[in-house]
Amino acid sequence: MKISTLMLILFIGIFVTYSNAQNKVVLLDISLEDKSEYLKVSPDIFNHYRDIIENQLGGKLIINEDKEVTTKLLKSIDVLVVLSTLSSAPGKKTRTDAERESIVDFVRKGGRLVLFTDDNRRMNLKAFGANEIANPFGIEFGDDLPMVRNVGAISFPGEFIKGRYELPYSGSREIKGGIPLSVMNAEGGIMHGSYVKLEGGSRLVAFGETMVGLFIGGVTATMPDGSSLVWKGKDNYVFMQELITWMVTEK
Repeated sequence: MKISTLMLILFIGIFVTYSNAQNKVVLLDISLEDKSEYLKVSPDIFNHYRDIIENQLGGKLIINEDKEVTTKLLKSIDVLVVLSTLSSAPGKKTRTDAERESIVDFVRKGGRLVLFTDDNRRMNLKAFGANEIANPFGIEFGDDLPMVRNVGAISFPGEFIKGRYELPYSGSREIKGGIPLSVMNAEGGIMHGSYVKLEGGSRLVAFGETMVGLFIGGVTATMPDGSSLVWKGKDNYVFMQELITWMVTEK
């Protein structure tokens, strides 16, 4: 096959993806945590989301900092991304029953959801409403897994993830159900993320930790003892790019 033909096929593929994603609206929900907390651990997090969704895919990103996630708020939304809180300290907001029901109804009616959880140090599972949201679609979150610091996770090439990517991982909770998407890069291969496809075009992608959703791979962190640590996850950006692209495209 001539190079010109290959280039044409590649161009058509890129154009179709862009056309499918154009004008899609992604709501990034951080309403249970202060925005500043995310910026402390990953200064470029919101720039990365905006670059992928708006600059590359031609969609629109809305960041929800303080509104309840209601049916009215979700009315014009195509994809909902929910980030875990970063601390389970008392005084954090609780997701209301009405919010949980609205998110479940959103998915049932064709909406697409990316749901990030984390271990008990960073989130209160019940207050977050993770199982109430995910259980109707066959995914269940469990308790904390044994802490293994900065071992990273590995993705499975498949339906929409193209490579065996290195992702950040440093503490997680158990996740069951769905099609495995990624596993901890250590003995036991504990599941890190999974997904389900539902009737009517609905999709749910769930993670037992939130580091990959923070775009924290490669970021330098200062530990409590003053030492520095670079989080593993050199492929964090491209993984999220491919995940978001799949979530906003029609097929």
